[in-house]
Amino acid sequence: MADRRSSRRSACIALSVGALLLTACSSEKKPEVAYTLPDTLCGAPVGKKTIEPLFPPGSKLTKTGGALDDGRYASGCDYAVDNHKTLLVSSFFHEDKPTARQIAEKRAADYGGGDKKISLGTSGDIALYSRGAVAVAACPGYSPHGGDLPRKSFSVEILAFYPKDLSKSAKSLTQLVQDLVPVVAKANGC
Repeated sequence: MADRRSSRRSACIALSVGALLLTACSSEKKPEVAYTLPDTLCGAPVGKKTIEPLFPPGSKLTKTGGALDDGRYASGCDYAVDNHKTLLVSSFFHEDKPTARQIAEKRAADYGGGDKKISLGTSGDIALYSRGAVAVAACPGYSPHGGDLPRKSFSVEILAFYPKDLSKSAKSLTQLVQDLVPVVAKANGC
C-alpha cells in the first residue's frame, strides 16, 4: 500500500512539473518595442508603417547625425536600438551621374555580407541589395553649402541592420527611399 501511495505521489509530482513547464513555455512573450518610432528620418517626414519593419524590439532608440534637408553635400543620421546599429540614412551629391545599380553594387560589396545580388526598381533609379536601398536623382548645378562644389546628381541611401533577412522589407525600403528623394531635392533646389 505504501508503494502505491509513493508511486501515485511521484506521478502527481511529475504531472505537476510537466504542467508547469508547459505553462512556462506557452506564456513566453515576444520581445516588444518599448520606444516610440520616429515621425521623421533625419528630418524627413515618414510614415510609421513604412519604417516599422526596419526597427527591432528594444527599449531605447537613439539618433546621431544631422538632417537630410540641411542642404549639405553629404548628410544623414544613424539610429540605434539599445546601442546596436539599426538604420543608417544618408544623402550624397555626385559630380557625375552614377546609377542606382552602380552605388548599390559598391554598398553590397561593402555591407552585403557576401551577397552581391542587386534588384532594380521599375524606373531604374532605385536599387535594392541585401542590406539596403539606394535612389538616385538628377540635381545639376552647385551645392550652396558645399563650397561651390559642382553636382550633377544625388543619392539617398539606406543601410538596414534589422531584420537579418530584408527580403520581406523590400517594399518598405523602396517606399522609404522614394519618400526621401523629394525632401532632399527640395532642400537643395534640384
